[in-house]
Amino acid sequence: MTPLVELITAWEAYAGQADKPAVADFCAHYMRKQAKKKKEKTAEPPPDMDGLISELVGRMSGMHTIYAKIMMKEWPDIELEWFYLLNIIKYKKEARKTDIISLCMMEQSTGIDILNRMKKKALITEKNDPADKRAKLISITDKGNTLLRKIGSSLFKVSYILYHDVEEEDKQALIRIMGQVHSRTRPLLAEGKQRKIDDMLAERYGKAALADVEEGFDRLVKQREKMLAARNKEEPIDNIIRSLYK
Repeated sequence: MTPLVELITAWEAYAGQADKPAVADFCAHYMRKQAKKKKEKTAEPPPDMDGLISELVGRMSGMHTIYAKIMMKEWPDIELEWFYLLNIIKYKKEARKTDIISLCMMEQSTGIDILNRMKKKALITEKNDPADKRAKLISITDKGNTLLRKIGSSLFKVSYILYHDVEEEDKQALIRIMGQVHSRTRPLLAEGKQRKIDDMLAERYGKAALADVEEGFDRLVKQREKMLAARNKEEPIDNIIRSLYK
């Protein structure tokens, strides 16, 4: 079968199953199938994709934070966390402290301390919640709105530096994938902050997953050690690290 005929055949099979077949979705579907075939043919165990994704997300988060802190040096009396909290408050219009802090993925005690400092700066106001006299409803002030736009404009520059050169289609794919991960895992995190990670893992994937994780981690360590052993002594270690993400 020629490559063109193979591609057309694959499209016909995909179009027959998809509700609304689209070329972009077909291409992504086709590439996933090709990657799976390649994985099945190779004798070498595949790299630990889960760990690599976590490493990359962590590195990108760290880079974003470093750039943001460089920006925040211009305003020594402002905390970066204010932006994230103000952003939630603006969209919620009125919300309880606990809900705002939870949406920002902060510890409650830390979030309350930050909100109290924001109140002293007149960035937010609070009033009693009619539905619960023990709770307070938080709203953003005009001063808070001004600061939100000021910080947001500078953070947009950080995002521009990090992601402007990424192709539009790749951005859409990243947003879709990470959005799915966020939607799937956020409820588990919200419900399980006081639980052990092993218990959360076993509940979601079964007890066998604990052994699978240990096996996967051991495999990852051996792969890394093998790469380091095969490394040319003159080759910078940074090149080895970068090669993991290709």
